[in-house]
Amino acid sequence: MNEPRYVQALTLWFVVLIFMQTAPGIDGVLGTALGVFCIALVWVLPVYIAVRLVDDLGARFGSRSG
Repeated sequence: MNEPRYVQALTLWFVVLIFMQTAPGIDGVLGTALGVFCIALVWVLPVYIAVRLVDDLGARFGSRSG
């Protein structure tokens, strides 16, 4: 795959969002742990994507000014 890592992370973010909306109610410890993990991914992945995207754009445009 030649896709940048942030594109793969964006795809994972959409998968997690879809899973959270369509998953059946899972009770117990497993359901709680899975819910916490999904919510953490929903908040962390956009930050990761933004940082990687800014870093890639900075490297791409920063090398031209030198």
